[in-house]
Amino acid sequence: MLPLVAIVLTQLHFEASIGRQLSKNVIAHQQFKHAISARFAQMRLRLVRDLNDDQESQEQGAYDHAGDIWGPKMDGGSTALVVRKGDEEFGDVIEIYTEIIDEQSKFNINLLRHRDIKRRGKPFEVLATLLDLFRDSQYGDMEPSEWDLDEREAKEVATAIRKMLLGELEGGMVPKAEVPDPTPDLKQGVYTIEDLAFAHPLFVERRIFERFTDVESGQVIRPLSDYITIYGDGRINVNTAPIQVLRALFRDEEGRRDVAERILEGRGGFLETEDGDEARDEQRERRREAEQSGEDVEEDEELSASYTSLQEITQVEGMSDSGFLRSNDLDVARDFGVRTMFFRVRVSARRDQFLRQEERVFERHVAGCITWESTVRIADVTDLPENTGGDAEE
Repeated sequence: MLPLVAIVLTQLHFEASIGRQLSKNVIAHQQFKHAISARFAQMRLRLVRDLNDDQESQEQGAYDHAGDIWGPKMDGGSTALVVRKGDEEFGDVIEIYTEIIDEQSKFNINLLRHRDIKRRGKPFEVLATLLDLFRDSQYGDMEPSEWDLDEREAKEVATAIRKMLLGELEGGMVPKAEVPDPTPDLKQGVYTIEDLAFAHPLFVERRIFERFTDVESGQVIRPLSDYITIYGDGRINVNTAPIQVLRALFRDEEGRRDVAERILEGRGGFLETEDGDEARDEQRERRREAEQSGEDVEEDEELSASYTSLQEITQVEGMSDSGFLRSNDLDVARDFGVRTMFFRVRVSARRDQFLRQEERVFERHVAGCITWESTVRIADVTDLPENTGGDAEE
């Protein structure tokens, strides 16, 4: 009887262990969900508070920039920090990393399907140029990489995207009846940016929508989704737009190199080059030395500089030339802006080896936020490849 009893007890112990582990997993899952939900609630409040504060206090009108309370350069801290929630003693600490991304800092691909057919030509050129530049080493932003698209490939992919948006892809992959009609403010087109992965094989071959670290160079390869969007009215917020997006707007070489960089410098930004890194480091060092010596610290230009109105944009050298704007088929009032209503909020939570990431796209109003898109990703970190270098945030 003793062997039989031992077998039964062993089985009961095994089942009890499985039950405890399942209960632990359920609790951990609920903790993850509640921690992430709470963080989203905080970010919604930040966005709405910023909008209300702008309308009440800024005489020149509301505008958004990277130094706002939602921005990555906000004074006194940033959303781009790791926040620890939980109790170390009980081993239930959850690390939370949050990003708020300005969707109107990106190029809106819905312009390719504008109701006015004459307006579709320029957006196609911008998209093709952006596809060629966003991983390019031409301006010193990145080292040469096998993941880059050349000019011919960029035009092929841009053509495929345009056909998909118009419901004209060969083989009936996306029937026109399934593509929603564009709304006047261009908020609706494909349902998500990731849907474009079905438009052309290069999206998979070159990992165009993936953020990863290149093994050979050690540099972080950024996804196309950092530069294009389907949200907003088509105007690009010059206070937050990446340099690649600004460059893609201009046709001639002088504008692409010089005017785009003047726009960036006018808002206190730096290029992602060695010279830009040195200028940024010098500025931070001057601020640190002033703080240590007890001197009055002037407001950091990197945090405070921004364009407050369309009038200030026209004062940038080159942008005041109507002939230059016409030659590039640009109109300041139509194509540029200084405020944002659509934001992508990304919250990543990690506990031990488990990672859960959620993204939501908010359209903000003074009374709250409307959710347009929501995605969830779950992973076991032990199954992910090791990071061989690059930014800590990656």
